[in-house]
Amino acid sequence: MARLLTFTCPFCGASGQRFPLRSADKRQAQTPCAGCGVVLRSDPPLGIHSLYLVCTQILLMLAALPLIWAIAKGVWVWVGMIWLVLYVLDWFLGAVRHARSPIVRAVRDPNYSYARRPAR
Repeated sequence: MARLLTFTCPFCGASGQRFPLRSADKRQAQTPCAGCGVVLRSDPPLGIHSLYLVCTQILLMLAALPLIWAIAKGVWVWVGMIWLVLYVLDWFLGAVRHARSPIVRAVRDPNYSYARRPAR
């Protein structure tokens, strides 16, 4: 399961890289590489991001009836557990989406310059 949540740096080849937990629901996540220090960004296609949003909405709709039941009965432990399960499932889907999307450099390479183009 850890392989689903980690990726390899495309620049130095350091494996076991992860995006922060709080970035699972964002469109793009950023993290510095532990090996070379380059700031990496996940770049999921817009269709995959839209699919993630649809899946989170479906999960929320499936949990709506048990959530309403728990609130109506006043069983606050169940309300908390339902929210926690929803949060963990949404986080897991987002973390897998970022780790399996194309990983690119977050900022332009400082050595890149239009003035220094290689000769053809």
